[in-house]
Amino acid sequence: MSSNATKEELSPGFWRYASRLLNVYGIPAPLFLLYMAWFRFPSFLTIYVVTGIIAGFRLLSYFGWTLQVLCARVVYLLQGTKLSGRPWWYRRFMDDE
Repeated sequence: MSSNATKEELSPGFWRYASRLLNVYGIPAPLFLLYMAWFRFPSFLTIYVVTGIIAGFRLLSYFGWTLQVLCARVVYLLQGTKLSGRPWWYRRFMDDE
């Protein structure tokens, strides 16, 4: 099989989704690492809290608020309002004020 045949088989956007996060039923897979906290604090309370956190993210993802959307929203809120002003010299020389 030549390299040209391989290129023809792939769709134009084949590599677009190569770096997507792994989700299991809408829950980001790294959140399952929270269960590793159970080894440090082995109690059923830890299991309940971690399961509650994961269930909460599952519920949020059901309504469209995934972890990526929440992070983007936090960044948007931290940026504050955007000022769309002109430089101090623009009004003085360009407008008749």
